[in-house]
Amino acid sequence: MINIGIIGAGSIGSLFGGYIANIKSKKKKISVYIFGRKSHIEIINLKGLKLIIPPSNKITINNLISFINIKDYMDQYLKYNIKFDFLILSTKAYDIEKTLQEFSALLKKTTFLVLLQNGIGNEIIAKKFISESKIIRMITSHGANLIHPGKIVHTGTGFTKIGYPFKKKVFEKFGEGQAILNLERFKNLLDLAGINTTIVPNINIECWEKAFINIGINSIGTLCRLKNGALLENQNIKNLMKETILEAIKVAKLKKINLSNNDFVESCFNVALMTKDNINSMLQDILKGKKTEIDFLNGKVVQYANELNFQVPINELLTWLIKGLEQSKI
Repeated sequence: MINIGIIGAGSIGSLFGGYIANIKSKKKKISVYIFGRKSHIEIINLKGLKLIIPPSNKITINNLISFINIKDYMDQYLKYNIKFDFLILSTKAYDIEKTLQEFSALLKKTTFLVLLQNGIGNEIIAKKFISESKIIRMITSHGANLIHPGKIVHTGTGFTKIGYPFKKKVFEKFGEGQAILNLERFKNLLDLAGINTTIVPNINIECWEKAFINIGINSIGTLCRLKNGALLENQNIKNLMKETILEAIKVAKLKKINLSNNDFVESCFNVALMTKDNINSMLQDILKGKKTEIDFLNGKVVQYANELNFQVPINELLTWLIKGLEQSKI
C-alpha cells in the first residue's frame, strides 16, 4: 500500500498526481489524495481528471481522491488514520508557509514532504514545519497547463530530479543505505508513472542551476511582454539576460555552491529557443493579476547578495519592477 498526497494540485501537481494514479500494478495498491481549488476538484469528483497528451492521446483518471480543503479530508478520512509515504507540495513558492500551517495535521502523518516548486531556498521555510530529515526536493522541466477545471494538457516532457536538501540529517536518521532506498522507492514510483526520474547527489546545486534559467527568462520576458523565443531576437535583451544570470552565478559562488561547469547563459538561451512559443509562468501570473514567484528567483539572489554585502544591481532592479507590476491595476 502506497499513499501519496498532493497539496496545491494545479497544473503540474495534477499532472503528476494523475500519472501516479494511472499506474497499473498488481504488486502495489496506490492511493492518490489531491487538494486543489474548488472548481477544479468539483469537476474531478464529478467526471474525473482529463489528461491531454499531445499530439493525440487523452486519458481520464477516475480514481483520484480529491478535496477542496483539509477540513473536508479530516471530516471524511480522519477515522482511517492514513499515513502518507510522500506528501507532495506543488503550490507557488510564496505559499509554502501558509500552506504548511494549514496542513500541519497531514505533516504529522507523512514520512516525506516533497517540494515540487520553482525557486531557491524553499526548504529553509519548510523546515520550520517538519523535520529536515523528512524533506525531499523535486525539480522538473515537464510542462503542464490547466486549460479548464478538470482538464490538464501535458505541454512538454523533460527531466525530473529528486534529492535530499538536508542529506546529512536524513543519513543520521535513517542511515545512508535506508535513505537511498527511500529515494529509490519514490523514483521507482515516478518511473512507473511514466515520469522518468533521476536521483541526484546534491539537489541544492540542481535547484540553483535550474533557477538560473528562470532568472534569465521570467522577469525580463514579463517586463517586455514577450514569449520566450522573442527574447532572443533582440541582442540588447540577450545581453541583459546574460548579465542577470552572471550576477546570480557570482552570488551562488559566494555562497560556496559547487556549481557544474555548464554554460548557464547558453543553457538559458537554449531553453528559450526550445520553448519559443511559451509565455513564461511569471508573465502568466501578471496577466492574470496574480502574485509572482519573484522573491524566490531574482529576489532571492538580491536577498543573499545583501547578506553577503555584495551588489547585484540588475537583479535588484528587475525584482522591484516586477513587484511594481504586481501592484498595477492598469
